[in-house]
Amino acid sequence: MPHPRQSDGAVNEDSEPTFQVPGREARATDGLSWAAPVRPVDTALEAPPWLEEPVVPAPTPVARGRRAAGPLGYAATALAGGLIGGALVAAVLVFRDTNDSPAAAATQTQALTVQQTSAIADTAAKGRPSVIRIESQRRGVNGLETDVGSGVVIDDLGHILTNAHVVLDTDTLKVVLPDGTERTAIVVGTDFPFTDLAVLQIGPGKLTPVELGDSGSLVLGETLVAIGNPLAEFDGAVTVGVVSGLNRKRTLNSVRQDDLIQTDAAINNGNSGGALLNLKGQFVAMPTAVLRLPGTATSASVEGIAFALPANRILPIARRIIAEGSYPRPSLGLEHTDITAEIAQRLPRGVATNEGAVVTQVVRGGPADAAGITAGDVLTRVGEADVNRQNPLLNGLMRYEPGQTVRVVLNRNGRIIETEVRLAKRN
Repeated sequence: MPHPRQSDGAVNEDSEPTFQVPGREARATDGLSWAAPVRPVDTALEAPPWLEEPVVPAPTPVARGRRAAGPLGYAATALAGGLIGGALVAAVLVFRDTNDSPAAAATQTQALTVQQTSAIADTAAKGRPSVIRIESQRRGVNGLETDVGSGVVIDDLGHILTNAHVVLDTDTLKVVLPDGTERTAIVVGTDFPFTDLAVLQIGPGKLTPVELGDSGSLVLGETLVAIGNPLAEFDGAVTVGVVSGLNRKRTLNSVRQDDLIQTDAAINNGNSGGALLNLKGQFVAMPTAVLRLPGTATSASVEGIAFALPANRILPIARRIIAEGSYPRPSLGLEHTDITAEIAQRLPRGVATNEGAVVTQVVRGGPADAAGITAGDVLTRVGEADVNRQNPLLNGLMRYEPGQTVRVVLNRNGRIIETEVRLAKRN
């Protein structure tokens, strides 16, 4: 689902798509003409209602009885008490037998199942109108190629969240609403590869923005509902799972993500950019990747492990993109490859390192070029952080703003060089 490794600001040697998407005609295909106003998204969340303390009724006082006169009175009282006590015990036993019976258990289970199913159905009905289909076309070696992904409407101005890998390097973009209406889409901006996020915009009107939720309130085992368009064929498909893990760490597009939400809800190609909802029908995450390892003689195949970007991280980025057209990320002005065990074996003997990032190309006149960095150098430190597999180069850059000057340590054929680089703004 996500693209393979990406470099810093341009295509890699595998000719991955560039990060700039040309502007497109901002006009809806269903006859709605519109301008693209700039307005931050209102994402105010309603606070959950306070739960009142349950009112416990005061115990009813027990009335005192009269004392019976004489032995016969005591005997009568004892006999009556025995009969009443026996009747009460029999009634309790019958009550217990009735409630412990399989029929009673089935009734209780059925009531719980119906309640849970109703919540899932309500969530699907609430969220489905906000999830749209994204169709893209690009010219490849075999001619015109079409791909399908998912997106989520977040406001009434027509802004849509999706995965960046759904829309990058595309020639045309079209959005299909749940009612079948088709509209041309433009790319407002992306945060790729730092976050696999893109913001699109279509013409307003007849849109149902999703209700935004708090991903920070998710707990392990909580039920989640995924809505998307898997396999480019099953529009609006609904799958159900749970929160399998929180703050999962995974390297996606050469960036170490440390706050991913893991779920076992069925996620397939085409679900990218769709919605992951809680049982309040609120958008809490966006599916972005699935772990798939083919089974071998020594390892079993993997199923039910999908990762999603949390709403609390991507929504602030989306707001910035909507307001400014981009999210400010720094750039060294170079392309690189993070060192793996395989790449370390191919490095020149003089380098003698198995950590860092190999510079594969330097942009002429860019920050790295001005600092004397050349292709073949191995960057081992940026600022105060080492560059390694737990902290790739792009993660080191994320700590800084464009325009800042950072210290960079590099290995050039075994010679350790220290230089300073004034970071540019990433396009």
